[in-house]
Amino acid sequence: MSDPITQDDLFVAEVAAALAANGRSVAVDTEARTIDVGPASSSPDEEARVLALVRPTVRGVTLYAVHPRAVPAAALDAVGELTVRATADLFAASLELDLSSGTVAARHALLLGTLEVPDDAFGALLGAALDEVDAVAARYAGPVDAVVAGTATAAEAAATARLSRLS
Repeated sequence: MSDPITQDDLFVAEVAAALAANGRSVAVDTEARTIDVGPASSSPDEEARVLALVRPTVRGVTLYAVHPRAVPAAALDAVGELTVRATADLFAASLELDLSSGTVAARHALLLGTLEVPDDAFGALLGAALDEVDAVAARYAGPVDAVVAGTATAAEAAATARLSRLS
């Protein structure tokens, strides 16, 4: 006998369907409440993957576009400064650094709470969040690598990313 399907399971499935409707491959881990989201079919970057953390209790989804390379301990301070500068320049997403793992990720959350939205509107909201987190990750990938390599300061790398958004 299988376990009954819960409201939480249904919300995870709803999120997965909305992500797939945005042209992404999805691999769902129902126990962990996570979804591995593949790159957009139009993306030239095969490493451009997103992790969706689904929080059914609050009807929320947090998207993480993780930088493919960890930051070495020697560069944590400089990359930390870059993430602070980046987040100050960003409107909807943020750039964060996990100091224990050296992981840099662009993060964007969508919280529905008690709001009921039609499937197409939910898909559009999630698609916009996904586009934003992908764009932030792509815009800051080079600057993060430059700071790690020591070829740019955090201030220079942040300025480079800010200017790239304007061109």
